[in-house]
Amino acid sequence: MGFLIWTVLVGYSLNWNISNLKSETEKLAISEARSNWNKDQAFRHWASKHGGVYVRPDERTPPNPYLAHLKDRDIVTTEGIQLTLMNPAYMLRQMTSEFEDSYGIKGKITGKITLNPINKADEWERYALEIFEMENRIEIMEQATIDGQPFMRYMKPMYMTQGCEKCHAILGFKEGDLRGGVSVSIPMTPYLEASAATIQSMVITHSAVWLFGVVGLLGFGVYASHRQSERIGLLGKLEHSALYDSLTELPNRFLFIDRLRVALAKQKRDKAHLYAVCFVDLDRFKNLNDSYGHSIGDELLKEMSGRFRAILRPTDTVARMGGDEFTFLIDDFSKPEEVILIANRILDAVKVPFDVGGYQLQIDASIGICYGHAKYNDSEAILRDADIAMYRAKALGKGRVDIFEPEMHARVEKTTRIEHDLNTVLTRNELEIYYQPIVNLQSMTIEGFEALLRWKHPELGNIPPDDFIGIAEGSGIIHHIGQWVLYNACEQIVKWNRLYGGESEFFISVNLSARQVSHSNIIPLIRDMLEGAAFNPAKLHLEVTETLLITDQETAKRNMAELKQLGVQLSADDFGKGYSSLTYLQNYSFNSMKIDKEFVQDMETGGKGKRLVSSLVRLARDFDLSVIAEGVENEQQLRHLQTFSCHYGQGFYLCPPLPSEDIDVILIKGGHLDFPKLQLCNPFLKNKQ
Repeated sequence: MGFLIWTVLVGYSLNWNISNLKSETEKLAISEARSNWNKDQAFRHWASKHGGVYVRPDERTPPNPYLAHLKDRDIVTTEGIQLTLMNPAYMLRQMTSEFEDSYGIKGKITGKITLNPINKADEWERYALEIFEMENRIEIMEQATIDGQPFMRYMKPMYMTQGCEKCHAILGFKEGDLRGGVSVSIPMTPYLEASAATIQSMVITHSAVWLFGVVGLLGFGVYASHRQSERIGLLGKLEHSALYDSLTELPNRFLFIDRLRVALAKQKRDKAHLYAVCFVDLDRFKNLNDSYGHSIGDELLKEMSGRFRAILRPTDTVARMGGDEFTFLIDDFSKPEEVILIANRILDAVKVPFDVGGYQLQIDASIGICYGHAKYNDSEAILRDADIAMYRAKALGKGRVDIFEPEMHARVEKTTRIEHDLNTVLTRNELEIYYQPIVNLQSMTIEGFEALLRWKHPELGNIPPDDFIGIAEGSGIIHHIGQWVLYNACEQIVKWNRLYGGESEFFISVNLSARQVSHSNIIPLIRDMLEGAAFNPAKLHLEVTETLLITDQETAKRNMAELKQLGVQLSADDFGKGYSSLTYLQNYSFNSMKIDKEFVQDMETGGKGKRLVSSLVRLARDFDLSVIAEGVENEQQLRHLQTFSCHYGQGFYLCPPLPSEDIDVILIKGGHLDFPKLQLCNPFLKNKQ
């Protein structure tokens, strides 16, 4: 009876341990599957917002036949380079394929209806899609066999969004429809092998216990305890590596999101519960890495993590999201000012110099704060908005804290929309050039025009140049837009000179952006344009801002010297608003300067404004430069400028910027030869606008 009881007890113990081990193994595999799904989804969201990327077609990236319905699938650059579109699904398919080759982890996007047959759902995926449709489940996981090998299969649904419409609207999906799902399959073999080794150890151990019986119970108990500790230690290490950053030992993104979900759920139950996310990004960390090496950068991140831990309250969490990005979950506070105080403590901790590898390193950080709110149902949305606030903190000067406001998200969406639509703005003919007359203030006749770009967006309305020129520079599309403006403005002036110019031709003034003036092809582009339009180079005035030249002096100086050799006239735009105006005039060979409109309009506020403009005119005379005063808005300003012997003026009092057809009206009536006639045209032209 004793033998039987002992056998049952040992068997029960063995069975319980094996069951528990299998359960832990499944949990680890599911945790890894979720983590890989999150990485896939993060990149997919990013890629969907940007609509994919253009690459040169080759064996690895041939034109996608399943995107043949897109007009802009294949494009040719101005240099004649062939490019083809890689959409998000295409990129992810290559990435997951390479990831599978390296690590055995499979990833796939699928649906009941697909563009590419390779994305067709298998039997398990079809079953999962049906469950998503019928039961509104958010995830499905199951151990299954793929090609004879065991895998943990994990899948979540994917719904149609605006970013997907470009490629997938052709399939009949509308925004919000269940389009399909993204699945991740984790190979179970490593887990099962580790589990089998542990089970084998358990069997041996329990067999020894059964054989030795009561005689060896004490010795066996010590041994079994040691083996159990090893097993627990191994599982603990696996769990730790899945939830914590290997470099800093801080929680990773997965664990942070989990804790953020808990805080969000608490607030859903208790409206008085307050929490916030601080998104921290180290300023110029890449420069430090490039200068001192990645090992120094890693040591700095370790020390930084230690400082961050010291700032935390018991209820808070700090995590490393990757690279030099950290997030703080400030949980359970009484008033918003507490979060600001903690954020400032983070900045203070970062600013203290680091002693790493014998170097004294100084660094700064930008922080975005997003307060938890009842409107949030998704932890990723809170993290996204904190990230948006962080980027605004960087844009406003770095080393500071900014708080998320709903308007920020709207601006980011608008900026993303502008960035996307800029790629086709020329083919859709949405750009228009307005022309503002530049008047000789002594003879009161029109001698030239400034070309001013306008974008009439079919949905967003009129977009000011300040809202899209910077974006165009960042994406590189500014070169195509600038070329379009130069060619069309010069072509228009050629026409007006032929019809109305008489003995003295009009000149055209065009602004050069930062990217244009420092680009290697600006000289051949302008040379070809002048020759193609049969345009007199002396009648092309290129305006360059002072602050622009300060950022890249060598390239700017070289390009401007070559432009002078072509016979093009150069104008210093917004003169006096930069940092070193006199040096500016000495270093660059300008033909004219434009006095900023703020100085012109300050002439009415007191004697100081008039003295400043008078001094600028005398300075220009000393440098043998002609002067153009911007922003002339009333007769008093005009009279002051005439008294100072300022050469040219432009502004709404003289004539507002107008489309070419309205300038035609002025020229037909002889307004370019007689200022009173130009003034008579203004009411009609303003009403026409």
